[in-house]
Amino acid sequence: MQAVSQEFQKPTTETVAARGVWEEFWRRFRRDRVALTSAIFLIVLTLLAFIGAPLAAQLTGHAFDQQFNNALDLNGIPLGPLEYEFAAAGSGTNPAGEFFLLGSDRLGRDILVRLLYGARISLFVAFAATGAALLIGVPLGLVAGYYRGPLDAVISRAIDTALAFPSLLLGVGLAAVLGPGLLNVILVIAVFSWYYPARIVRAAVLSLRSEQFIEAALSVGANDGQIIFWHLLPQLAAPIIVYATGIVANNIIFEAGLSYLGLGVPPPTASWGQMLADGVANGLYRVQPWLAVTPGVILALTTLAFNQLGDGVRDALAPKGGG
Repeated sequence: MQAVSQEFQKPTTETVAARGVWEEFWRRFRRDRVALTSAIFLIVLTLLAFIGAPLAAQLTGHAFDQQFNNALDLNGIPLGPLEYEFAAAGSGTNPAGEFFLLGSDRLGRDILVRLLYGARISLFVAFAATGAALLIGVPLGLVAGYYRGPLDAVISRAIDTALAFPSLLLGVGLAAVLGPGLLNVILVIAVFSWYYPARIVRAAVLSLRSEQFIEAALSVGANDGQIIFWHLLPQLAAPIIVYATGIVANNIIFEAGLSYLGLGVPPPTASWGQMLADGVANGLYRVQPWLAVTPGVILALTTLAFNQLGDGVRDALAPKGGG
């Protein structure tokens, strides 16, 4: 009975191998200080977006869409960082009034609260659009690379055709037709990004199609569905993860661009692109530059962090050297 218990507790070869792969990945990844710092930054940003945003609104007493008349002076110039709202006459600040940590925007709304809620929108749209693009592109790439022939030709020509057109300009046109809206933004971004994972997956499947493990699966009677989903798809996990981390950054920029043009999430919902547009409206950035600088810097840091994270994940999964 004891021998049976020891045999039951003994880890299997697959468990040890899987544990070794992820341990090796973590060992390589944590040696990349830039990628590790980027991951920490993105984790903190996500926590601030989904937990810190309502907490900041509660602590300050400022809703993301709440307008304060006394947050603008008599000339309509908003407050700067670390300032109290103006007195009723607009001639000076009121120390007993509302405090704005990062100042107010051109409508008298709290920039800090809107910045945090804007992070929530940007991250949600980017991840949702990336997930939708993967759901479209990965199956098409699998089918094209595995079956080849006429089906591959049709899908490949569709990918080449989509890559030949400027996605941003067409995305703006489609967004103008559909109109502003959260679901519309996700749809537009997914429509103009599905062909990148399809192309990557197709190329990977073509190289894996002639490997011995595929021939072994065929020899024991595995059908096409089993080969595609049980044997090929797990082998593509690494390039798909690397692609996803990189394309999220592009989708954040895409969403910000649409919101900047007034084609993204409709106001008063907070969005980084919309905050940038508000900051440059009527040349307001010349008087209060932080209105455009604050969302611009956060947007740049977030996209840079995702790009660096993608590079770190790629190097950790497929290192160039032997280390």
